[in-house]
Amino acid sequence: MQTLVGTKKGQIYHLEINRPKQLNAMSSQLFQDFKTVVDIINQTDDVRVVVLTGRGKHFCAGLDLKEAPQMFQFPDELDQARKSIRIYDLIKDWQFAMTSLSRIRVPVIVGIQGYCLGGGIDLITSADIRYCSEDANFSIKEIDIGMAADIGTLQRLGVQNANTSLFRELAYTGRIFNAQEALSLGLVSKVVQNDQLNDEIFKLAEIIASKSPIGCYTIKSIVTREQNLDSQLDVMARTNMAMLFTNDMATAITASMTKGKAEFPKL
Repeated sequence: MQTLVGTKKGQIYHLEINRPKQLNAMSSQLFQDFKTVVDIINQTDDVRVVVLTGRGKHFCAGLDLKEAPQMFQFPDELDQARKSIRIYDLIKDWQFAMTSLSRIRVPVIVGIQGYCLGGGIDLITSADIRYCSEDANFSIKEIDIGMAADIGTLQRLGVQNANTSLFRELAYTGRIFNAQEALSLGLVSKVVQNDQLNDEIFKLAEIIASKSPIGCYTIKSIVTREQNLDSQLDVMARTNMAMLFTNDMATAITASMTKGKAEFPKL
C-alpha cells in the first residue's frame, strides 16, 4: 500500500499520508516516500502549492512503535562504536526525510486533525503554513519514550515561536496540548471548525496559486534558511548516536505500552 498518495488538482498538489489504520504513524517506508515525492513535485512545472493532509481521523501519531524495534536492531558482533555510526546514519536519513517539505520549491500548507504527535510535529514544522481543526491534539512525545526529539522539532520550534517557556514545558513533559495552545505557541496560524479544515486550506491554496510563481519561489528561497538548521540537526544526530543506547528507552516504551509507571535510575 502506498504510504503517500499524491493527487494533482489544477495547480495544487494534494499529498496525503495514507496509513489511517496505523493512525498515519511513520514507518521506514513513509520516510523513504517523503524523500521521493520532493523530486516528483519539483519536476512538475505547473504545481504552485502543495497541500499535505492525513487520511482518517488523525494526521500523524508519530513513529510507528511496532516497527521501531526492528529499525534499531544491529548484529551482535558490532561493537558500540559501529552501532553508534549506524544510529547516526539512520537519524540523518530520517532528518532528511522530515525536511522534505522545506525542500519543495513551492509553498506547502498542512492541515492537521486529531493526533499530531512526536515525528508528526517534526514534519509539520518544515512546512510553510499550518492550520488545524478544533479537535487537534499535539505532543512533543519523544520524552515519553526516554529520548529527546532529534528530527527537527527542537531546532525549528525553538526559533519559530516567541513563547519559549511554553515550548520548553511541552518538550520536557511530553503532555498533550490542544489546538488553542498550539496557536499560542505559534505551531499553527489558524484553528478552524472540524468540518471546515479542508475547505479552509484549499481556499488558502487557491489564493496562493493565483499569485506569481516566481514571487512565491523567491519568497520561499529567502524565508527558508536551512544552513544553521543543518548544523544543529547534525549536532543532534551526533548526540543521539550515543544517547539512544540507554535502558531508559526500553523502560519508557514498556511503561507506555502497558500503561504502567516508568522507574528510572539516577543520572
